Amino acid sequence: MIQTSPHEQFDLFQQRRKALVALIGRQLDVLDSLDMKGWQETLHKLETRVQADSFKVLVLGEFKRGKSTFINAMLGAEVLPAYAKPCTAIINEVKWGDPERALLHYTNSTDNGVKPAKEIPIDKIEEYVVIKENVGEIKENPYEKLELFWPLEICKDGVEIIDSPGLNEHEIRQKVTMDYLSTVDAVLFVLSCEVLGSQSELNFIDNNLINMGHEDIFFICNRINQIRPKERESIKQYAFSKLADRTKRGKESIFFIDALGALEGRLEPDEQRLNQSGVPELEVELATFLTTQKGRLKILQPAKEVKSAIREARRIIPERETLLRTDLKILEERYEAAQEPLRLLELERQQIITRVSNFIADTKPSIHQKTQQLYQELAETKITEWMREYEIKEPVKFLKFEWVTSQIEKVVEEVKNYLANRIETEFATWQSSELQPFLTERLQNLMLELEQRAEAFVRNVEDLRVDLIAGTSASQDTITYQEAKVSLLERVLAAAGGYLLGNAAAGALGAAFGFQEMAKGLIAQFALFAVTYAFAGLNPFILIPAMVIGGLVQGAWKIQSTNDKIKAAVTEKFINQIRTDSFQRADELSNAVVQQIGKIKDAVDQELGQEIQNIRDQVDSILSEKQKGQENVEQKLHELASIRKNLDAIDNELDELITQVATM
Repeated sequence: MIQTSPHEQFDLFQQRRKALVALIGRQLDVLDSLDMKGWQETLHKLETRVQADSFKVLVLGEFKRGKSTFINAMLGAEVLPAYAKPCTAIINEVKWGDPERALLHYTNSTDNGVKPAKEIPIDKIEEYVVIKENVGEIKENPYEKLELFWPLEICKDGVEIIDSPGLNEHEIRQKVTMDYLSTVDAVLFVLSCEVLGSQSELNFIDNNLINMGHEDIFFICNRINQIRPKERESIKQYAFSKLADRTKRGKESIFFIDALGALEGRLEPDEQRLNQSGVPELEVELATFLTTQKGRLKILQPAKEVKSAIREARRIIPERETLLRTDLKILEERYEAAQEPLRLLELERQQIITRVSNFIADTKPSIHQKTQQLYQELAETKITEWMREYEIKEPVKFLKFEWVTSQIEKVVEEVKNYLANRIETEFATWQSSELQPFLTERLQNLMLELEQRAEAFVRNVEDLRVDLIAGTSASQDTITYQEAKVSLLERVLAAAGGYLLGNAAAGALGAAFGFQEMAKGLIAQFALFAVTYAFAGLNPFILIPAMVIGGLVQGAWKIQSTNDKIKAAVTEKFINQIRTDSFQRADELSNAVVQQIGKIKDAVDQELGQEIQNIRDQVDSILSEKQKGQENVEQKLHELASIRKNLDAIDNELDELITQVATM
């Protein structure tokens, strides 16, 4: 394969995306000629999505790891604030723009009003995106995100760099970060070589990133320059041992950089220092990853949807030919006779949707109960047992050459982090051992029932089609019942998969294996997705202030008594917080799960409704053409031959494009 630069790769991707958009436009013309209104709407949405699609890259990690410094290094300017304390309060999205400018977006008000974004000077960004000293202001933050438009070369190629608030720093800000995880193409997880791979970082990677389907994480080990030269190789080996198995790309996805050095190298400018920082190499690898692996999906999945539209158009053409040749009066009589079957189809559709609605209503209280049981176990037994066995690693020692207050703060932080990590791990275990099996069994039963009902629905649709064309085999020559069934079920599940997971493989699974096989993969990912989404960033225990129990222990004169009181006080704080929040957290989780299932219902409703509407649209269209006279009918029959040739040309060009993209 010929080696190309990142910019050339992006340029090639853009060319192929433009080719796909052009093919979608041509297919839309075909659909318009065939009066396929439902499919036109679907492809218009697809066209908009393909044209607007960009590569989203989320930079995340715990605070004080150098995320903002790293992004500033990419920008070549000190634009985003970067301090040695938590400072990023809102999401910052870096996009292509020349000249440079910044737009501040407000959060929606309680009355659903949306204030227009306001432009702010670049040098005033810090006033809006930096965390205020008053923690109480966090919930009152009126801003949702900052859009920074910058002449950054990689962004010119359709890449957005997203700077996120720190993890394990504040619940609300972490939730803001987590909301982006299901929408991004790449995750750059920034760590510090000085404290590489803390347990909380590894837990977050395992319990959140990987569970949400991010298998190609880029690990950015910052501040390698702060490590003594003779120790750097051992640090790298340590990083490989901790991180390589946590990304599909293995060691290739682990980078050791000096973000500050890269920034200063670009500011001075100092080419040697910039190259030594490791950032340019990372930028090249990121660009290659986006244009190859992610770029393929951004073209292949939409191309597959166009393929479905071509197949349906081919199905419609012989039906239209037969209907155009049918006597007008006879066709009107058949259409009148079809009204009752159409009404029954509509009733059948409503019954299917009601079944899913009832399933949702039955599922929510069960999830709520299971979640509260978990919280009850934590509060009543598990936390106390963990702390009874836990020994403080660096206890308070009054003879130690360090202020007692400072020692107390460190012990509080140690105990707090230990409990937070144990609880997070407990949640992950509960997800996989209890909640996921429960959801999987229920969803599989629902999917099996939906498959059976959808099969009956499709058969009735096909029978009605044949009745409308007087039972001839014209339409059956081009598409069999089995193909019609797979087509509908594939569309339903592909739509649901897209709603839930952005799963580009969903449609392919449906086409190859049918409804049930596809459902298995969808369910496995769905359960983890929904649970992770509900709990991520909602851990109420990660922000216990270090001095919250200082007054309880500073006066103690026995070392053991002091350390025991710290453990007891932190334990009590956790238990009280769990008891206080248990109902709300259970409600949030159950709502999150049923909201996702509701999207399956919406997809099923939409696709079944489109099948019914397609029949009405086709017959109404043919009746309209026939009422214009025989000359018009002959013209329309002649046009169908041209449409068939046009379809073949679009299909062939699409196949060629798919082949090209597959070898990117």
